[in-house]
Amino acid sequence: MPSLRLVTDATAEPVTLDKLKVFLSLQATYETEDDLLNHWIKEARKEAEHKTHRCCLPQTWKLFLNGFESTMILPRAPLSTASTNVVITYLDSASGDSTTLDSTYYTVDYDSEPGRVRLAYGSAWPDVYPVENAVQIQFVAGYPLNTAATAQDEDNCPEGIESWIMQRIAQKYEDRKPGVDRQQYLLDRSFVDGLLDEHVLIEVNP
Repeated sequence: MPSLRLVTDATAEPVTLDKLKVFLSLQATYETEDDLLNHWIKEARKEAEHKTHRCCLPQTWKLFLNGFESTMILPRAPLSTASTNVVITYLDSASGDSTTLDSTYYTVDYDSEPGRVRLAYGSAWPDVYPVENAVQIQFVAGYPLNTAATAQDEDNCPEGIESWIMQRIAQKYEDRKPGVDRQQYLLDRSFVDGLLDEHVLIEVNP
C-alpha cells in the first residue's frame, strides 16, 4: 500500500490575516488575537486540504511504493507543471543504493487530477531491491502564486476553498461566545462543507 509524506509545507496561506479580519468584522488595528487567528488560518487550510486532497499553495510531497507500477497516481492536486518538480528514486536491485531514475523512462500526466506517472513507450522499469518503500516519488503540488504585478490576489486557490476556510474560522470564533445555538452551529457547518464538494478529488490512494 503506498504511503504519503509531506516534505515541505506551504510558505504562505491562501487567506491573509487582514482578509480574515474583514470577514470577521474586526478592526485591522485589533491585534490581541492575531496569533490565534493565524493559527486557525493554518489549521483550517490543512483541514480543507485533508478533505479535498488539494494543496492550496505549492508544497513538496513524497510518495513511497514497494515497487514500480504501470501507472502511479500522485494523490495531491494540482500537480506542478515544472518538469523538475517530479523526481523518482529507487533502490538498485544489485547494490541497494538509492538511484535517481532518468526522466526518459516515464511520462507525467499533468492534465489529469490527480496527476500520474506512467512508463514511457518502449521502456521497462528497472529492477528494485526487494524491501518496503524501494521506490520514492517526490513531487510538488499546489495552486501557484501569482507573479504578475497586476495580479489582484497573491494566489490562485479556488474561492470556494478560501470561503470555506474563513467560514470555518468564523464558526470557531463565534463558538467561544456564551449562548451559542449548538444546533444552528451544526447546520451551518453542514452547509459550509458544501463549498468544498466540487474540489474533492475522488481517485486517491493514500
